[in-house]
Amino acid sequence: GAGAAATLGALVALHPHQYLYFNFLVDRATPERLRARYDLDYWSLASRRALEFLLAQYPDEPIRMPNRVQVGSANRALLPAADRQRLEWVAHAGDFYIAERRAWSPGAVRPPVYAPVIHTAKVYGNTLWDVAAVNLAQVEAAAAAPYRAAYRALRAREPVVRDRFDVYLDEHAVSWVQAPCRLKAREKFLLHVTPADPQDLPPHRRRFGFDHLNFFFSERGVRLDDACLAVIPRPAYPIRHLTVGQYVPQGGPALWQADFTLPPARATTHAYRAAYRSLAAQSPPHRAPFDVYVTASTVTFAKAPCTAADARPRFLVHAAPVNPQDLPGRPFHNLGFHFPARGVRFDGICLAAVPRPAYPLRSLTVGQFVPEAAGGAVLWQAELPLPRAPRALRAFRTAYRALAAAAPAHRGAFDVYVTANAVAFAKRPCTAADTQPRFLLHFVPVHTRDLPPARRSLGFANRDFAFAGPGAHFDDACLAWIPLPAYPLERLRVGQFRSGEEPLWRVEIPWAP
Repeated sequence: GAGAAATLGALVALHPHQYLYFNFLVDRATPERLRARYDLDYWSLASRRALEFLLAQYPDEPIRMPNRVQVGSANRALLPAADRQRLEWVAHAGDFYIAERRAWSPGAVRPPVYAPVIHTAKVYGNTLWDVAAVNLAQVEAAAAAPYRAAYRALRAREPVVRDRFDVYLDEHAVSWVQAPCRLKAREKFLLHVTPADPQDLPPHRRRFGFDHLNFFFSERGVRLDDACLAVIPRPAYPIRHLTVGQYVPQGGPALWQADFTLPPARATTHAYRAAYRSLAAQSPPHRAPFDVYVTASTVTFAKAPCTAADARPRFLVHAAPVNPQDLPGRPFHNLGFHFPARGVRFDGICLAAVPRPAYPLRSLTVGQFVPEAAGGAVLWQAELPLPRAPRALRAFRTAYRALAAAAPAHRGAFDVYVTANAVAFAKRPCTAADTQPRFLLHFVPVHTRDLPPARRSLGFANRDFAFAGPGAHFDDACLAWIPLPAYPLERLRVGQFRSGEEPLWRVEIPWAP
């Protein structure tokens, strides 16, 4: 009877979207707390209404929409042929943007925050889509005035980054400006925000150490005259570092990338300056590209002057323990870090520190590398000499005095001594720079059968080493001591080298037991 007629009337009124009738029932009958869990299927109808609004509002102009707007080909097919011809789907920002308001959907498109909303599409009282003007040439002067005023205010300030876009940071937002506007197809904006306290990040982002706020211009931008302006609300937590740029999604190349490290709070800058002055008065165990200082509790990297580009590569810190039981199953403790997580930049100075493990260290390797490169391209790397325990130093001093009283098998950059059970490299005076290159040591046996099978075709046993493992600095001297193999030798090959370069020196020493 009457109920069936009412139902039929509703279905006729909703045609060709009569399936929305069932959502209508859910919408009216379900409490708000449960309704959000039901995916109300309004999108097809609402997006079509948004298109119809634009076509009616601008009857004599083409309507340019970005390709990313998901309004569906079926909706376009339902429009009159003349209207379909006026719709243009462009790769850049277009003139308008249709943004979902589907708050209960995790995949909902974010509405533009810096483009005026000129229309809102509703079904049964629910706001589903906002139509925003991305190109302010399409709106009245009064509506565009606040955006032009904001643009002028930004241009009167100094950006924190100058590149393809100038990037500005204030207490409320991160703003991007380009004039003239040169947006290209499918470019996406990169915005990574590193908080001062990692606990301020959402739980799923804490293992990465930064917030991922990348966006498309059509989601966050507006075009005014010949300029582009995009604005991202600044997170509420204190910020340590920004990484900004543009790239092409789906594995495309980075078009540009830049970093900005916020200066420390004024109250703490004085402490950082004092710490840097104290370090700079010392002689670091490694110099350049960063000076590296090692204390009982920290490993500190310092550089002045320092740019954001200097600090962008990841820092390498590998700490190998004296006792393998201090690090079961691993040869070293990886303490590597990105500068935003451990560093501060002030007065053109970069300063970063990482805690040193409490257990005794056999060696400490530091450097910088680019993780994105094939295999991780190492930009620089060094083995740092570590202070030995007093008892070990006494043994090195005693051994050095005994060696110095005898004639070395080779005199040169290092004196090389051969004893009944070891080969020793000694130098006096000796600095940390002298022991930075890796040491070359090859044992050439009388009988190749004494070598492991994998080494027999090469004819020697490779015992190359970094000084920090078997060596020690004491007083103004240095000494490294390597045990000899048990099998008879024909000769020794010794020297020093840097990875990828010709040896700094290399000598063949005939065996003379």
